[in-house]
Amino acid sequence: MTARQDALVEVVDTIRRHNLSLEEITEALRDGPEIKEQQSSGILSRVFGYIGGIFVFAGLAIFIGMQWDVLGTAQRILLTLGSGFCVFIMALACTTNDRLEKAATPLFLVAALLEATGILVTLKEFSLGGDPAHGLLFLHFVMALQQGCAFIARQRSVLAVTTVYFLTGFFVIAFDLLEVDRHLIGSTIGLSLLCIGWALDHSRHKPVAGLMYFFGSILFLAVAHDWLDGGPFDILFLALACGTIFLSTVARSRTLLFVGTLALIFYIGDFMAEHFANNLAGPIGLILAGFMLIGVGAVAVRINNRYIREKS
Repeated sequence: MTARQDALVEVVDTIRRHNLSLEEITEALRDGPEIKEQQSSGILSRVFGYIGGIFVFAGLAIFIGMQWDVLGTAQRILLTLGSGFCVFIMALACTTNDRLEKAATPLFLVAALLEATGILVTLKEFSLGGDPAHGLLFLHFVMALQQGCAFIARQRSVLAVTTVYFLTGFFVIAFDLLEVDRHLIGSTIGLSLLCIGWALDHSRHKPVAGLMYFFGSILFLAVAHDWLDGGPFDILFLALACGTIFLSTVARSRTLLFVGTLALIFYIGDFMAEHFANNLAGPIGLILAGFMLIGVGAVAVRINNRYIREKS
């Protein structure tokens, strides 16, 4: 399915969910003064709404922090875990109302933050000792389960992000407790994020695919560099960076192109500084590296224009 077909599917889905008529759509496409006024006022009210919500949330957080020492166990749990669960229910309710649907995304984020904090507070209040990693493992498992079930039920992109975040934390902690090699953990999580990004890129959650591509490729290449640096297979990092650029043309992702280009530039600069820094060939090597970097940048732009932008 092409990007145009994906867009058409999303447009049809939006029209059906909001019961829009052809006359309303035609009038909106004309960009009349009434439509422009509604767009400007909607953006302005949304900005002030977000800023106001941040101020309210920050004020409540500061107030709770000031009164934290005088609160009891039940009060601390209710203020964190209880309020987070209430916000989560409010977010679910907003997804069923077209007028309040846009408020669901920030509410889901606030709920995830409050609930995770509340679980930590609960574990601390009733803790009898032990390894703190087990508590963090429990936190990420519970939150991943809740966010995943909510994602399946509501199909919201923000829930996909939070589910992946808590699942990633769960597996990182679990692998660490099992004493798995850190390079193997990083490469596995990085590749998993890339696969998740690919799946999201071919679904209705395409806007968040770039986030998965970015963190997945950064993590995988960073771990690969640390793993291969100074060894006999150091040159393989160059192949991985070029492979990331090639993958960007297949996935039509500017994010992968950006990360792959940065990795390639970093490897070339590091190689030149290591082998040509203390001899006469150093300045010449830097000049050659400069031309190579210019060439890499030009190739990246050409790849974007020919294989990514045109296909998009």
